Amino acid sequence: MEYNIVVAPNLETLATEVAVLFPQGWKLKGGIIEHAGGYSQQLIRKASDKLKQKQNQMPAPRAKQRRTKWIE
Repeated sequence: MEYNIVVAPNLETLATEVAVLFPQGWKLKGGIIEHAGGYSQQLIRKASDKLKQKQNQMPAPRAKQRRTKWIE
């Protein structure tokens, strides 16, 4: 398990930073915590989710494209 805590000065920045991490397999853990410096959110990710994400990023082999001769 991997843990990450995102700290931001306002809710809009926090939402933007957390949204960037979702495609990488991160999931929310708990709620948003308000403190004197702003807001924070804890995220969690399993190692298997990280591996799945890397596999999904690899390009699939391209199928051979058919070539067509056009006759005028």
